[in-house]
Order: sequence, then C-alpha cells, then structure tokens
Amino acid sequence: MTIVPAPIPFDTLLSRSWALFRRNWIVALPPVIAGLITIAGAVVFAVIATVAVLASGPRHPSATLGGTFVVSYFGFVALVLVVTLWGYTAMFGMAGAAWERGTATFGDGFAAFRSRGGAVIVAAIGVFGLAIAAVILAIPTLLVSLLALPLLVMYVMPSVISGGRGGFEAIGESVRLVRRFFGPSVITLLVLLAIWYGISFVGAFFILPLEFAVMPQGADVMPRMPPIGLAVFSGIGYVLSILASMAYSGFFALAVVGLYRDLAPRAAASPLPPAPAGMPAP
Repeated sequence: MTIVPAPIPFDTLLSRSWALFRRNWIVALPPVIAGLITIAGAVVFAVIATVAVLASGPRHPSATLGGTFVVSYFGFVALVLVVTLWGYTAMFGMAGAAWERGTATFGDGFAAFRSRGGAVIVAAIGVFGLAIAAVILAIPTLLVSLLALPLLVMYVMPSVISGGRGGFEAIGESVRLVRRFFGPSVITLLVLLAIWYGISFVGAFFILPLEFAVMPQGADVMPRMPPIGLAVFSGIGYVLSILASMAYSGFFALAVVGLYRDLAPRAAASPLPPAPAGMPAP
C-alpha cells in the first residue's frame, strides 16, 4: 500500500525548511568545500604549468611540456567533476537526513555519495541530454523548452538520493510529479529561484560604487585608483554576498527535498510490528 499525502502548504514548507536549516546549516557546506578544492586545484594546475614552461624554456617547448600540460589539465578536470559530484550529492543526502531524523552530519553526505553516486552520474547524463534537446527546441518553442527544463528536473536529485531511484527512473519520476502537482512545483521553484537571484544581486550593490570610482573622468583614459576604504568595503560585501548565495543552496536543497518527500508515493508505515506467534494482536 502506498500513500500520497496532499502537498504541504507553501508557507509551512518554507518555515519548516528554515527551522531545519538553522539546526543543520552544515547542509550548505559540501558545495562550498567543493568550490574551495576546485580553487586550490586551479592554483596547483597553474603552478605546474608555469614551472613546466620555465623548465623547458618558452622559446623551445618540448614534448615533455605538452605531456605535463595535458596530464595536469585532465587531472584538474577530473578533480572538478569528482568534487562537484560529491558536493551536490552530499548536500542532498544531508538534506534528506535532516528531514528524516531532524539532524544531519557529514557522514550522511559521504554515505549518500558512496551509495548513490553512480545513479547521480547516470541522472546527470540524462539531464545533459535533455538540456541539449531543450537547446535544439529553443527556437521552435520560443524558448519555452529552456524555461521548462529546470522545472521538469527539479525533483531528480531528491528522487535519486532520498527516493532511491535509478538515474533515468528519477528523471521520469520528476516529470510525473511536476505534471501531477504542477501548481505547487511551479510556485516553489519560482520563489526559491527568486530568493536566490535576490541574494546574488546584493553583490552588485557593493561592486557598482567601486566600478564608478575607477572609471576615467574627462579626458583621462586610464582607470582611477579608488579610495582604499571603498575598495575594502566593496570587496568584503561582495565576498559576503557570494558566501550567502552558497549558504542558500543548502536551504534550497532542504525545501526541494521536503516538497519531494511530501509528493512522492511511499509505503505506508505500519503503526505497530506484527504480534509474535501465540500472542493476540492489539
């Protein structure tokens, strides 16, 4: 027997997701950690490439230089793919654990990566194929295909990780849930994306004054030196806006996972275990 409860009211979804996020803010950390590892990998790649060029000489590049560059580049790409896969799989795994138990740990993220990483890769391949189809159909559909794609795949990650579906099966379930619960899905996605856009847009308020301060004036053609205080203020504000946007990804995952858990069919829980043999059932 399966049950499909009514969609959770939107204000309740946001309030419960926020309450979970305040207690489990570490849900937002895996993508941040993945981003920091990517930056470190980019620095290492740049250092290796620079050392290789200096060692071989810029005027006489050798085959060793080309081989070093190619190996380093593909190693960097592999690192980016692995840490990105871990970051988002762990985030959604921790979000599912937060809804399941009320608390989440990094152990939940690593467990989700170990058990569901392969299915996430398959789902990513399927979503990439849908993205190509959406681009091809963009002109015939007047861009409707591009607008519909994020909506149709919004439940893919929760379906793979919390629902235990296979990669392509999760895409199919996501499409079915959107069709069946179109209104709640559209409202949730639009509001969550609007909040995300608003947070990211805050950074522009810190950067614009700095850009105006360095613009040449009159007959000058060279940029001007901005005031040190303004540069520091703009830099700190911009970094804080980026960190806030990254942190919001954890809240986004909690909200989508919470809505998915409410909409996806699941087995009805038995209130009591079966009575032992010879004992009358309650």
